[in-house]
Amino acid sequence: MRSATTRKGRIRFRMNGKKFRMNKLAGCFCLLAILLCACASPALHTVERTRVMMDTAVTIKVFLPDSTGEPQAATAIAAVFAELERLDSLMSSYRADSEVAAINRAAGANNTGNASQANEIGISTDVDSVIRAAQYVSACTEGAFDITIAPVLRLWGFGTDSLAVPSRNAITSRLPLVNFRHLRLRRKSAVPSHASPDSLNQNLATISFEQPGMAIDLGGIAKGYAADVAARMLAQRGYDDVLIAVGGDLRMTATALTAGKRYIWIKHPRQPDKFFARFRLDRGAVSTSGDYERYFERDGKRYHHILDPRSGFPAGENPDGTQIVSVTVVSHCTILSDGFETPIFVMGLERGLALAESLPGLEAVMVYLVNGKLEWRATRGLKEKLEIIATEI
Repeated sequence: MRSATTRKGRIRFRMNGKKFRMNKLAGCFCLLAILLCACASPALHTVERTRVMMDTAVTIKVFLPDSTGEPQAATAIAAVFAELERLDSLMSSYRADSEVAAINRAAGANNTGNASQANEIGISTDVDSVIRAAQYVSACTEGAFDITIAPVLRLWGFGTDSLAVPSRNAITSRLPLVNFRHLRLRRKSAVPSHASPDSLNQNLATISFEQPGMAIDLGGIAKGYAADVAARMLAQRGYDDVLIAVGGDLRMTATALTAGKRYIWIKHPRQPDKFFARFRLDRGAVSTSGDYERYFERDGKRYHHILDPRSGFPAGENPDGTQIVSVTVVSHCTILSDGFETPIFVMGLERGLALAESLPGLEAVMVYLVNGKLEWRATRGLKEKLEIIATEI
């Protein structure tokens, strides 16, 4: 799920006026095509739209008993896409005009390094909500997830065409800037969980950093928030049988039209044309992180985008010889499945699974390599539902 970035074999194409790599979006489309194949029936009508935004493919499907309600459903989907475009303008790490970019510029220019004098920067309700969720995940994982990883992430060049292996000295020099505990949020008044666009410039919340040079990257959780917003907007318009895919983050609800007919397919981490496993899900959220999403190779070694905030290097390799290659998380909302997928990967097999077992409503499956073989472990609730398809390398 999500994207694969390599230095070779790129095929570029345009969609909605934007350039993308074919291998970056293929996984998303393939997943969706198979996910609902069991739902096809004469009594089911699907209204489907796909757009490229938030640095990925976003697909929204609304399922109806017939075609009479398609115009209304299409209008609702268009409203959702407009809202997701707005969220992208706030949270993108790749847009110089985003709110996150403005926060990082202001923090770098104005922070004195004195906690009592740190400059407070006004932020929108949506950005405040995402950062607070990120801080919750960071606290639960003891920093295995940390949105202040941005200064180190920039060294690697993920999300750009300038991929490189930074020197250990370069990484070490920036690691002191990575600490979610040095980020401060303050609300001037009570803020609803999702505000209207008219409230965005009221500065109801502020952010400040305790260290000069700190910066944030919301790429590990913003898509999950967007999927939840999309689901809520559709529900408010009366659509309770939907599938929303923001890249590899899925949010879905079902009625009698599709209940019991959906499979979630987990991509094989080493064979792009195959699936590792599947399980049924009617309602909830699913997110996957894998070392095959965004990566490059240097001198025969794979470097992927899932960085350990403690070391600044790609996570997954463990002292016992196991190598985590994929983590799938299931939750009731996408902001949590998206938020927890990365730290569970970073924490490793034992600690990651123990965390997933300890959090109510969270399930996970971890796929790993050991002695050249693909193995897996899952939380108790998901293990019972999982159907393994292919484990060969």
